[in-house]
Amino acid sequence: MKKILPFLIWANIGVGLGSALGQSSIPAGGGGYSPPVGICLTSEQRVEIDSMLARNVRQLTSQGLLPAEPARPEATVPFDWPLRQAAGFQYNSIYGVSNFVDNNPEIGKRQDWNCNTRTYDRGNYNHAGTDIFLWPFDQNMMESGQAQIIAAAPGVIIGRYDGNFDLNCDLSNTNWNAVYLRHNDGSVTWYGHMKTGSVTGKQLGATVAAGEVLGTVGSSGSSTGPHLHFELHDAQGKVVDPYAGPCGAATSSWAAQKPYYEPTVNAILTHQQAPVFEACPKPDQTNLSDNLTAGETAYFAAYYHDQRQGQASTYTVYRPDNAVFSTWTHSSPAAHYAASYWYWSLRMPATAVPGIWRFEVAYEGTVVKHEFTVGKVVTALTSARQAAAFTLAPNPAHRRATLTLASQPAAGTEVLIRTMLGQVVSRQPLAARLTELALPDSPGLYLVTLPTTEGPATQKLLIE
Repeated sequence: MKKILPFLIWANIGVGLGSALGQSSIPAGGGGYSPPVGICLTSEQRVEIDSMLARNVRQLTSQGLLPAEPARPEATVPFDWPLRQAAGFQYNSIYGVSNFVDNNPEIGKRQDWNCNTRTYDRGNYNHAGTDIFLWPFDQNMMESGQAQIIAAAPGVIIGRYDGNFDLNCDLSNTNWNAVYLRHNDGSVTWYGHMKTGSVTGKQLGATVAAGEVLGTVGSSGSSTGPHLHFELHDAQGKVVDPYAGPCGAATSSWAAQKPYYEPTVNAILTHQQAPVFEACPKPDQTNLSDNLTAGETAYFAAYYHDQRQGQASTYTVYRPDNAVFSTWTHSSPAAHYAASYWYWSLRMPATAVPGIWRFEVAYEGTVVKHEFTVGKVVTALTSARQAAAFTLAPNPAHRRATLTLASQPAAGTEVLIRTMLGQVVSRQPLAARLTELALPDSPGLYLVTLPTTEGPATQKLLIE
């Protein structure tokens, strides 16, 4: 899933959208890309994996950890979507789909479940899975663990591997990190390209529940960028297309099958400068800012997957009193983007009232919202439990802040400072109840997280 720099860029049109309320507006920049295709597994690797799984099944069966026959061979297990956003992150959606199973056995011809060509084959190999890529800022999302790979149905681990390099950017034919589950009907799901060190600690023969975290998305193995390769096999080992359609399966394997095109706003964000998409494997320069100043020029961006031509979006920026500061519309110029983004620059008024402002995008019957501040606004703690776990002062802060714990920290406790997008910018040890934190130099809104007995506790910290 190699990152491709946007192929459609508009010239910067400056600021002043507030004077064109409700009118169609050309974006200051943006575009779209379709992640390129690539062989996730060679034929030789597939033979090796199949052999490994067969050995493991025989071993687990002899140990009584697997039944000799599937518990429900007559019933088909329904599968949930195998990806979700980790707690503490705020995207509306975190993915796009680049490739489905290739159902045309003839090499050189492609056919996905909807009789289109959103799939691939190479040499003597047909694509056997569903490729789900991260969007936007995939490398940043991978680093922060924002995209969790979860069990699509209850099952038993019949294969797992961790430790392979996970920042690949080309079709290297190296091995991936992966988990393999067998389900009650004998079917097997494969979850490939995981991030090193994220693979579940459960071992062969362990049971997992539907929705249980198996790892996070990475770019291990033959991969051109962070994505999940999800693959389904029946009890006889044959590849199954989980999608029902005119050129797919007769019956869907999904508990709730997603449409072929799923027009979605993945995120709407505010930036101090235009975002910069770097070449794999460098993290992108997000230039995010949720705290703007009066008179500052800011960039308002929307990120989509499966955006299609003629689908209009309405963008609106609201003042703290819900009065409209600026609104405009825009429609995608292309027939289909697997992923796309567009941004506009607006100058915040010099006399802007300090407070919480709101950026909204209405698209295909859904409204996605993003709050940001203009001026100095102290951010309230996110919950009573988290307030009891620790406090931060001062907030807003500059250069340094004191973190006060409710109790003595456990050995090895570490505080994590992340951007609002989830990119890790600092890791610092906590050796005492009162610890002075060194803060990032860049102003903005950050997330401060540390482990507690009740799970991770997170608070927002405004850095001036």
